[in-house]
Amino acid sequence: MTDTLTSQGEASAPTYLCGSFLPENSKLFWLVIRTGALTVMTLGIYRFWARTRLRRYIWSSIMPAGDSFEYTGTGLEKFLGFLIALVVLAVYLGLLQVVLSFVGFNLWGAISSEPNGPTDMLIQFAATYATSLAVLPLIFFAQYRARRYMLSRTHWRGLRFAMDAAALGYVWRALLYYGMSLVTLGALIPLATFRLEKYMTDRMWYGDAGFEQEGQWTALYAAMKHQFVAVGVLLLGAAIIYFGQAVALGGTVMIAGGLWLIFGFVYYQVESFKYLTAHKVLDGQVRFTSQASCERVIGIFVLGIILFTILTFFVILFFAALFFVFQALGSNGMTGGGLLGALVLILGSSAYIV
Repeated sequence: MTDTLTSQGEASAPTYLCGSFLPENSKLFWLVIRTGALTVMTLGIYRFWARTRLRRYIWSSIMPAGDSFEYTGTGLEKFLGFLIALVVLAVYLGLLQVVLSFVGFNLWGAISSEPNGPTDMLIQFAATYATSLAVLPLIFFAQYRARRYMLSRTHWRGLRFAMDAAALGYVWRALLYYGMSLVTLGALIPLATFRLEKYMTDRMWYGDAGFEQEGQWTALYAAMKHQFVAVGVLLLGAAIIYFGQAVALGGTVMIAGGLWLIFGFVYYQVESFKYLTAHKVLDGQVRFTSQASCERVIGIFVLGIILFTILTFFVILFFAALFFVFQALGSNGMTGGGLLGALVLILGSSAYIV
């Protein structure tokens, strides 16, 4: 963070408020292991408390100017919020079904029944995407509320962060901007990214000091350069297959283009985050910088996948061993041993995935 104004409001050379992230890697590792194990044993329910404990530890390890952040959220709050969200979703989809039925369109029947012709297939397609599109407002609403909750539970130097209650405004803007991005085949993604982040940032507070998002949305096009190149490679591969009849070569080029597109997506997320962070201002004086690296993010992601795969293998192996033990007990005359073994295998594996 930097302070660019003097006490009289005149421009001055920026002074830097350096931040540091000082976790104890071994302590963080065992915290993840313990909370992960409890999440498995509780069939996924403990994940709300697990996330809270991890967030509290990470917050306490971030120290701008030597003073750490404090996170005051609780797992119970997150769990109750999840239950409320389930109720809202059920009621919302129920009302949607009533509306569609009123216009002579049975949603669940259209999705589950076998199509008897092109008309039925079109109805199923419309029903499926009507459900997906109907859930989008709830997703955008939850995104805004999630940031607002996180900020309201974050303190630094005795002052609390906050965010205005304006989730509905975010919802219709998100629908508008992402709809425009869809119509333009992704060409207006920078506009959606910038406008939605600006909407949230301009409603964030630290004490009585407000945040402001500066910058221009067109500057984010530089972060999309790898995506543009990837699309070009994909089109080249398709052209090789279609015009040159070289399926193997064209397929190889398209695979390379797909991998490049994934890299471009990560690159855009990192670079847009850095740009938006560098153009945030607190109380007209304090600015921020980010040194995030795309290569570092990809490295962490790949390492996480490898560790997750290894851990998943051992967890499934453990529950499979329990399954065979109960199967053996069942074959030796213990009533319900086989059923209990199957139950352990199914619940154990599904709980880990959840």
